[in-house]
Amino acid sequence: MANEKVDVVIVGAGASGSVYASVLAKAGKKVVLLESGPDWELSDLISSEIWGRRIKPAGAPILLEGKNPMTYAAQGGWGTGGAALHYYANFPRLLPTDFRIRSEHNRARDWPISYQDCRAILRQGRARDRLSGDAKAEERWRPAGEAYPMPPMKTFRNGDIWLRGFDASGIAMVPAPVGMNSVEFRGRPACLYDGWCHVGCPIGALANPQITYLGEARQTGAEVRALSTVTRILTGPGRHPGHRRRIL
Repeated sequence: MANEKVDVVIVGAGASGSVYASVLAKAGKKVVLLESGPDWELSDLISSEIWGRRIKPAGAPILLEGKNPMTYAAQGGWGTGGAALHYYANFPRLLPTDFRIRSEHNRARDWPISYQDCRAILRQGRARDRLSGDAKAEERWRPAGEAYPMPPMKTFRNGDIWLRGFDASGIAMVPAPVGMNSVEFRGRPACLYDGWCHVGCPIGALANPQITYLGEARQTGAEVRALSTVTRILTGPGRHPGHRRRIL
């Protein structure tokens, strides 16, 4: 194992690691992902609050501020897919003005890039993450763009009441773009609206790394080694620039 040569070693098979693995594997690189937790499959996921704790890490509380410690365990992830294995898949779009906060509102800082610079990435992400939404309705706030792959999700009955209230108050509302299947799409079923996104979706209607980037990475040759904890990254001169690091 110590002398094994690969092109890329990625620590963590979560949201970020999965994207890197997919891109690099498709480029022909030999990719290995090291994941400290189990290698979950969709069939392992159960719509249960108690069971859902298995895919979230446990540890000491994190003191953010004040005198009352709290933990971020509910927002973290343990195992392949990481925290993106259990989330509500909201993908809010940044607006052109969000990149110019300093110029527009004299607060914070302007981004060094613009909305236009990100349009190609946004277009690619919309297709990859299988988003549902109403792009036309969003044009009241942002420039025109391509439609989402799927129509927006349905509104619950309590949401219909809220919408009437917003409309009476003159507040414009549009469906939020989400990474959920509103209809059957590319072999994945539509959402059942059972509300258990935060403990994982066993049917695959929720876009998570297992069925998006991590799944694509595996199909193109990337290897996932579960229950593999990285403790140190050793650096040294190596034989050439491509072999300068060893991961333990």
